[in-house]
Amino acid sequence: MKKNILAASIAALAAAGILSACGAKTTNTETTAAPAAQGESVAASTDGIEPCEVTFWHAMSNQQEKTLTALTDQFNAENEYGITVKLVNQGSYNDLSTKLTANAAADTLPDLSQAYNNWLNKYIEKVVHLDDFVANDYDNYDDIMESYRKETSEFGFINAMPFNKSTYVYFYNKTLFDEMGLAAPETWDDLVSIGEKFKTEKDLVSLGVDDTSGFLNASLFQDGADYISEEGAQFDNEAGLETMNYIMGLYNNGYARLVGEDKYFSTPFGNQLVAAYIGSSTGASYITHDDFELGVAPLPGNKEKAANAAGTNIVMFSQDANKQKAAWEYLKFMTSTAATTKWAIETGYLPVRQSAYESEEYQKFMETDPTAKASYAQAANFFSQKSFDGSYDADQAVKTKMEEVILNKEDGETALKDLVSAINDTLK
Repeated sequence: MKKNILAASIAALAAAGILSACGAKTTNTETTAAPAAQGESVAASTDGIEPCEVTFWHAMSNQQEKTLTALTDQFNAENEYGITVKLVNQGSYNDLSTKLTANAAADTLPDLSQAYNNWLNKYIEKVVHLDDFVANDYDNYDDIMESYRKETSEFGFINAMPFNKSTYVYFYNKTLFDEMGLAAPETWDDLVSIGEKFKTEKDLVSLGVDDTSGFLNASLFQDGADYISEEGAQFDNEAGLETMNYIMGLYNNGYARLVGEDKYFSTPFGNQLVAAYIGSSTGASYITHDDFELGVAPLPGNKEKAANAAGTNIVMFSQDANKQKAAWEYLKFMTSTAATTKWAIETGYLPVRQSAYESEEYQKFMETDPTAKASYAQAANFFSQKSFDGSYDADQAVKTKMEEVILNKEDGETALKDLVSAINDTLK
């Protein structure tokens, strides 16, 4: 299996209660004078920053947006340089991705933006290298989780700072599960058995999945298969067929359903229209569960355990020397121990620093928060999908095709062929 497991910095917590973070700082960019050359950074010094406005595009909503606004307001009030960060909500992640691509082509990118790595391939030359800033003006880069440091340097330079990091977990109606004598699933077989029981005894769908491509990705890894590479689909094999038989069986037997116009399962789950769902750990803040006890568990596995590591990073695009320095001040603040701790506790995302995870404040929070507990219980099994030219488009093709094969109630073999073709056609 060629998955990129994000366990190096986080797996230790499962065994030792701490998160390891190690690795050398790197510098591979040249210092430039203002305005900076495209894709390069200015000298990583904050001397002489002039008051300015820095624009930050994001896709946060509800509690996430409230906390982001509060932290940004704090930075704007407390920084000594007269820097004002202006938050601009661009809607959904798809909206943000589309606008970044269009503005990259027009050379009108914002100073900062949330972004996934697989968005950046099309305009990677416009991303500011942060190596000099990290090397010369960061308090302790080794304190950033190693997995996140690896992720944000996969292009050969530091292309971002980690921000809203999460993992996928299994949310379930614990009150209902207890009533039926059920425990959270640990295996694929458990998930199927739970589906059968709810279907037979309650005529209730037992499973929703927010991200169908992510579910396919994790399921393939759980079965010892690969997902997608530059060469195309990597699961046109026996393990891929076994995985698709499992997934299509869940949907075709009525144990699982698509989300439809709700977009995310937090609402139908809160309304008790499904007994459980798999979604981002940050989804907990969107779930209303006044009428039942919320249960949260790690993802079930099969031959192996595997859990999606998700979430965006903050990327710098500004080509103005002064704004680059100002934007870096904001990035330092947002990835500080205090800020990432507050962010994690209030939003359900994971802290990006070891010191934040180990802090007394976050440890107390974990004692009472089932989502944080479930997230870290599977930390040794985190994985991320490496980005490459066309990886975002291929993943979007999977989402579209997954919905189609589910609606058409295709068998596993047919669904496998259709998915492989959709991926390979996209990457041609």
